[in-house]
Parts: sequence; C-alpha cells; structure tokens
Amino acid sequence: MVRKFVMRLVGNETLADDLTQEAFLRAQRSTSTYRGKSSERSWLCAIAMNLVRDHFRSAAHAPTITPDPELLERLPAGEDTERAVLTAEMAQCIGEHLAQIPHPQYDVLALHDMAGLTHPEIAAVLAISTANSRVILHRGRAQLRKILERDCVLSFDDDLPCDRRPPPPSKTGD
Repeated sequence: MVRKFVMRLVGNETLADDLTQEAFLRAQRSTSTYRGKSSERSWLCAIAMNLVRDHFRSAAHAPTITPDPELLERLPAGEDTERAVLTAEMAQCIGEHLAQIPHPQYDVLALHDMAGLTHPEIAAVLAISTANSRVILHRGRAQLRKILERDCVLSFDDDLPCDRRPPPPSKTGD
C-alpha cells in the first residue's frame, strides 16, 4: 500500500522502491515515537509523503528525463503499454508540481488523493479537525490546479502527457 502511494506520487518504479524502502527504515527506527493516535497505515503514509516531498524539493534530485531506446524496444507494443508509460510520466510531472504546494495543503492532498486516507484518518495524522481537513483539501486542489495551469499543458491526446510551458519572459529594468 505504501509503495503504491509513493508510485502514484513519483511515477517511477525504481524511485518508488527506494523511497518506500527508506520509509520503512525510518518507521522501524522511530517505532518508539509512534503514539498510536493514527493507524499504522496513516503513519507510514505520512513518513513516505515527507520523503517524497523532500526528494522533489532537493536540488540534487532535480528531474532529468533520459530516453532509453533499449527499454522502449523491449516493451510490448500496444495501447495499454503506451498508456502506462504516459500515466507514469504524468504522475511524475504532477508529483513535481505537487511539491510546490505549501503545508498542510500538500499533506492533506497527498494523504487523501494519493494514499486514500479518510478525513478522520488525516485529522489524526496531522492533528487537525476533520472539517479542517476537508477545507484544506479543497484549497490544496485549487492550488495544484493553478500551478498545473500555469506550468503545464496536460493531455493524454498527444505524445507528451505533460508539456511544460516555457517560463514567462523576465522583466528587466532597462
């Protein structure tokens, strides 16, 4: 369940495996600090979410896309394979943009939409009310929508599922 959550955030199987493993290692090291106020599932997702956020915010892990022609040739041909590749690319793009959302909007959005936690579970993990979780989720979705509209052209109808918009021209004080 944790790996599936991480995979939905990062869109890269190898990275998802690494971050999931690190999440379990951190959880194992900090079992003495687990207070039991939330389910173990919620607790593990919160740890994984923090790792994903840190990964995307780290300059050392800036995303680079390197085409691998051999990998593409080994993939079975068909719409399902192409759809899976496009979905993974889009998940990675959205994960990168999701990291730009401030706390606690990022936390609630990731826990609800990516991990599938309920509002009461999120409230327990983040020590907020259930009603506040709902409001923050709404605001987080609106913020993500603005970021994606500003930075991306999202589409499944062409070859690039997430085509980044060029940055606006910088204004210089001439």
